[in-house]
Amino acid sequence: MNGADARQYELVYVLQPQLDENGLNSVDGRVCDIITAQGGSDIATEVWGKRTLAYPINRFYEGVYILHRFQMPPSGTAEVDRMLRYSEDVLRYLLMRTDN
Repeated sequence: MNGADARQYELVYVLQPQLDENGLNSVDGRVCDIITAQGGSDIATEVWGKRTLAYPINRFYEGVYILHRFQMPPSGTAEVDRMLRYSEDVLRYLLMRTDN
């Protein structure tokens, strides 16, 4: 990874509340693997835990929130987006570029 083309990102995603520890680790591991495969590096991961949603999503009233901070070339965001969009365990996600 060339330092000049890497960008800093924050990714917050909400997982279904009934997932056990193995399910959470599985989704989190896939996200980290995709970031690494796209030439990125994970800086920090914070599990915010189960929280009440502002409105129901797919009949769920709670969700497990996870935050990732990472560096990656901009070309890798499409693959991260695709993985999260098609995962049945992910209720919502937001990928933001944090450097300007």
